[in-house]
Amino acid sequence: MSSSPGFVVLPTISENSRLHLSCKATSDDKVVRLDRRDVLLGLTAVGAAVTTSNIGLAMAADAGGQCAAMPIKAEDLQCASVNGFQCPGLYNPQDIVDFSSLPRPKGLPRVRKAAHLLDAAYVGKFEEAVRRMKALPHDDPRSFKRQADIHEAYCANHYKVVPAGGGPKTVFDVHHSSIFAPWHRMYLYFFEGILGDLIGDPTFGLPYWNWDTPEGMMMPSKFANESSPLYDAKRNPRRVRAVIDLNLSPGSKDGLPTCTDDHVCLIDNNLYTLYRQMIVETPKQFYGGKFYNVELDDEGKQNHKVTGSLENGAHNSAHIWLGDPCQKNQDMGDLSTAARDPIFYSNHSNVDRMWHIYITKLGGGFLPYKEWLDTSFVFYDAQKRPVRITVSDVLDVGKLGYMFEESGKLPWIGKRPKPAANIQRHHGLKGTQTNSSYPMTLKKGEPQYLRLERLEKSRAGGGSSKKAPEALVVDVTIDPCKYVKFDVLVNVPKGQEKKVGPQNSEFAGSFTQVPHGGGLEMKTRMVSYQFALRELLEDLKCGKDNQLDITLVLVEGDKVLIDDARIEVL
Repeated sequence: MSSSPGFVVLPTISENSRLHLSCKATSDDKVVRLDRRDVLLGLTAVGAAVTTSNIGLAMAADAGGQCAAMPIKAEDLQCASVNGFQCPGLYNPQDIVDFSSLPRPKGLPRVRKAAHLLDAAYVGKFEEAVRRMKALPHDDPRSFKRQADIHEAYCANHYKVVPAGGGPKTVFDVHHSSIFAPWHRMYLYFFEGILGDLIGDPTFGLPYWNWDTPEGMMMPSKFANESSPLYDAKRNPRRVRAVIDLNLSPGSKDGLPTCTDDHVCLIDNNLYTLYRQMIVETPKQFYGGKFYNVELDDEGKQNHKVTGSLENGAHNSAHIWLGDPCQKNQDMGDLSTAARDPIFYSNHSNVDRMWHIYITKLGGGFLPYKEWLDTSFVFYDAQKRPVRITVSDVLDVGKLGYMFEESGKLPWIGKRPKPAANIQRHHGLKGTQTNSSYPMTLKKGEPQYLRLERLEKSRAGGGSSKKAPEALVVDVTIDPCKYVKFDVLVNVPKGQEKKVGPQNSEFAGSFTQVPHGGGLEMKTRMVSYQFALRELLEDLKCGKDNQLDITLVLVEGDKVLIDDARIEVL
């Protein structure tokens, strides 16, 4: 096979690793959990050091899991050129370089800075690097077009898993699973390296859109200059100079507590929303679950891919904010076009920073299963070499040679929501008809009310047990090409849903879907999301209740199929 000027980004697994066919209550979810109150009270400016040796104990937890296994290799992946998109070219296998064999970065690290604080000199560097990248021939693997194609190929349903030994075929996507965080870190690492090489500055760091601080909650003005290579005309014009709404609220009318017309209130709600995203019970809630390479588990049921809060939270909101999916031709609003907008890379630079903060300042852990660590992808570097890099290679940003420059404290850390003061207070939706038949259809304007049982071992701790934290798990079937958002409320009486928002303990959070259109035909996608309950139960003083009353409210989208909802002990 001869080399091609194109590129390919193929995930591979080492011979000794496996992706699970199914896992039920396995030991891989039994990871170290920290009391978030202790963590938050004990924070320092530096945080904990990160070393890959920290993952040893977590990896051991996967041994003996009750899972059938199936290996995935690069040869099992096939790309489909459909809807005008051309799949990446192939590289010569013997040309692949292992990342671990390359020399480690020397000298000063790359410094990623908050985009709204960049000085004119740094903005000039950033613009020149992107200008040169856009000027490269389209068939150059370093070109801006090819870099955007990488994201489209792996995030818009162009790849499928075709097991060499036969078996079901599954669409491959780096979203809705724990692959999300490391894949995007790898992607940005090589993108950033190409930018630095094009301007001859190995210390160049990709600026981050600092939407987790009040000063950074507008799109940085550097991206609004129409004469700049950072500009993209395909953005929502009403939002490019507006404070972002990380809760993606529908508006402030009809008594909704979204206060979108009040910037102070909106910023406050953004910080509450970030708190819910970051303060979770387990790594699985943060990263997401395993990528299942088959559709059915060993009981013949379809697997739901588990989305993590890192993806589902502010990341999704930023996409939707600048690229309204209800409007056509707005790049950020669809994952098939998002990487065509330069703001995409600064959005993901901040997502990568949030992962770094989760590990270094919140005491978060890594996922325990070995196949996550051994999963690898191949990217072209600044020298046009195809480089294989594994998840275990990217767990420590220091070893990757870059760091984040912090502009101050993290204002969302102390924004734990509080019980609503303006609703009737009681435990249970007295006299309210609840729906417990699945699947059920959730429609806009028609909340669904559920009464869910809690396990006795979790009730014994009054909702504050460190040994058995709980999560509300909602399984859904959605159209991958549609924008969907629904909110989840706990113990809110019927008819009072509009009195509760992100600032309230009763607001467990939201599920958001960014459209994934463009590739292989997928009529539906099955996804799960876990809503952390421990702090919520403590605040509402209902930790010993046998049941919880759940309200599901569809905010955006025509309908969502709820396959199941339950309370699980993590």
